[in-house]
Order: sequence, then structure tokens, then C-alpha cells
Amino acid sequence: MKKIGICFIVLFLMSGVILSGCSPKTATEPLTDVSEPAEAEQEPVTIKWWVPNWDEEVAKVLVSEFEAENPNIKVEMTITTWDTMEGQIRTALHGDNAPDVITDLESRTPAYAEQGLLTNLDPYFEASGIDVEDFVSSAIPLNSYDGSMYGMPMRHDGPAMIYNKDMFEAAGLDPDAFPTTWEELEEVAKALTVDTDGDGVIDQYGLGWPLGNEGNAVVRFYQLTYNFGGSITNAEGTKCELNSDAGKTALEYIYNNLNVDEVTPKSALESDNTGLTNLFINKKIAIYSNGAYDLSVIREGAPDINIGTATYPGLGEGIGVTIVNGFNLYIPEKSNNKDAAWKLVEFVGRAENSGRLTTTFPARKSAFELERYNDPLLAPFIEQMDSGKAGPTYKNWSQMQAEIYNQIQQVLLNNKDITTALNDMCTTVDTLLVSD
Repeated sequence: MKKIGICFIVLFLMSGVILSGCSPKTATEPLTDVSEPAEAEQEPVTIKWWVPNWDEEVAKVLVSEFEAENPNIKVEMTITTWDTMEGQIRTALHGDNAPDVITDLESRTPAYAEQGLLTNLDPYFEASGIDVEDFVSSAIPLNSYDGSMYGMPMRHDGPAMIYNKDMFEAAGLDPDAFPTTWEELEEVAKALTVDTDGDGVIDQYGLGWPLGNEGNAVVRFYQLTYNFGGSITNAEGTKCELNSDAGKTALEYIYNNLNVDEVTPKSALESDNTGLTNLFINKKIAIYSNGAYDLSVIREGAPDINIGTATYPGLGEGIGVTIVNGFNLYIPEKSNNKDAAWKLVEFVGRAENSGRLTTTFPARKSAFELERYNDPLLAPFIEQMDSGKAGPTYKNWSQMQAEIYNQIQQVLLNNKDITTALNDMCTTVDTLLVSD
């Protein structure tokens, strides 16, 4: 089997935002009418932008263009990295030396806004005439707090279904008719699970799950729970609801795929998202779920595969739920150059510029008209985003996730009763919610 290494950001798996009970500060009004340059801003000003290293190359080009358009504003870039950016940003926001603009995960924005650490951007959006309806709808909750915008959505994406069309044809299935319900997917997966060489051993499986990685497995579990109409907690975030009928149906679905119908290989118990990509490239699984970034990896690793993409199955009418996240731009409350900072935020957030900067999908619908998004395989990923939900942002989520994964493993590996496992799971989660 080929081994490949791929580097990507799995946005719908990451959480860890620290929530706080601090009261939000009063919305910050623009210092001037941002629709017209302020007299004070005719004086040269230097603003600081913290940019992640994967955006550095294109960001340099955008800064050059921005400075040409705004000759009185200079931009100093500081490069952040994935491993350290969360801690660096949190420290800066709580300190007295914050930069003027920060690129960060969308999902961290509401919590920072709740703590009064970010500038309310509503007056700037209004003065600049930005049509909020142009943003993908699932990006708005991740960039807002208490009805106001605190982030400029820039990159926004989530996974969809990826499958091998040739395997569909070989099984007598229509390669252009991906299952539209989870029940249909289960039946299709059975048809795609075959002994291809006649030696009595199954060597092609219908459906892959990333069950060997805590974060990957837990995301798939609560995503499936969402798809069956459930939630992680109640609306107030005070009570675990993973032991609902929807949670039980979700865990039963994965258990049956692996241990009853055996349409998922046992190697899935040791696989993460990257492992599933390898299994797909090596033609060991016919269907799996991941982000659009996998398409180029598959094309490079197995150019002979006839790739298909589809939205998630639903419960009947409509498509299923994906997990979304992305990156945005925000202005710290303690920035001393908010008007100049907004000019950069607005410039980078334009459809054509955010479309150039992001390595996946922009958050603006109008940016999808750019040539790079004409690939038909990208269409389901774009369609899927409007039915996206964000992952959890509880302060104690890492501990909750560990217990959820522990109980999933107890079910899949040791045949623990599913109802008991979900109740045990929720007992721990409820305790952690109290101290959240």
C-alpha cells in the first residue's frame, strides 16, 4: 500500500475556544466616517497584521496592492503558526500590545467578543455598504455575537462526501446518483463491500470512518448526531443530549457499519482522516468524507480514480449537515488604529481578494464566480456549506471529547451497551459543563 503524507487544516475538527463569563464591552463606534478618509488618517500610519504562515505568500501580494491603494497606511506583517497562534493571540488580546488586525479561526470569535476583546464591526459594515447576504449563511454565527458582527468572514469550508465512481459502476450502481438518505447509504455500502479477487477475503469496503483518532472520530459522531436531528447539549449549553435518540442512532450506525454489516474495514479503528485518504487512494474503500483539499491529493496519488463528490445524505427532504469552520479577520478592541485597520480588513475581505487568499473556499458567495471554483467536483462542497454547523466551543471541550471518545471505543471495541455508554458519556459531560 502506498504511504503518503499530507498537510492540511481540518477545520471542522478543531475546538478549544475559552469561554468566559465576562460582560461584553459597549459596541465600538468608528472614530470617523469610514466611507470617506478621515482628515486624521491623511497622516501616515502603520498597522500590524498577524497572518498565519500558510497565507504569507499571497498576503504579501495583497499588502503591496493595499498600500498602493492606501499610500498613507503601511502594514507590518507578523507570521503566526498553527501550533502557537491560539496562545499568542489570546495573550495579545488580554494584554496592552495587541496588533491591529488578526487572522484567526472563525469559531474563536464569539467567545472573544463576549469577553469584550474585539471591536464591534457593525458600524464599519454599514458605512462600507457591505452586503452581509453575500456571506455563506453558516459563516455568520461564527463571526458574530449578540446580533453584531465582530469578524470579517474570509475562509469558510467543511467536508462533503468523496467516492469512487468506477466502484459504483462495477457494483451495478449509478455513479451519478449518490445516496440521498443515510439508509440508502448503508445499502449502497453493502453493495460496494466485495471480495474483488475471489480469495474469500473482503478487500474492498463500502464506507470509511476515521475511528483511530480522537478528534476525527468524535467530530464524525456528533456530526452524525446532528444529521439525525440531535445536538451535543441543550440550547443553553447546560445539559448533555448525546444520549438522545439521535445520539443512539448515530452511534448504532457507526457500530453496525463496523461490526454488523462490516462495510467499514477494521483498519478504520487505527485510521485518522489522512489514513482514510490513503485507503481511498489504494482502492480499499469506496466512500469517505473529508475536505475538498483531498481532491488534489487523490489526483496526485491515484490519477486513474474516477472521483465523485456529493453532499451528505439527509433524512428525506434536503441535504445533510456538515461541520464548518474557517478563518476571518478581526480588530482587537485595544487597537489604536481601528479606522486604518478596517480599511485593510475590508480590502482583504473583498470577494476577489479573499478568493485569492484562501486555500479552500472563500466565505463570500460572489467569490465562487472566480475561475478556480469552476471544477464540478467542488460544487457539492459549496452547496453543503449552507447546511453547516460549527463544532463545540466549550472551555472544557478537550476533556469532554476525551470521554466521548473513550465511550465510543468501549462500544466499538468491547461491545459496551450503547445506551449505557451514552449515559456514562453524558454524566461526565454534564459535570464538565457545570465548571465550564
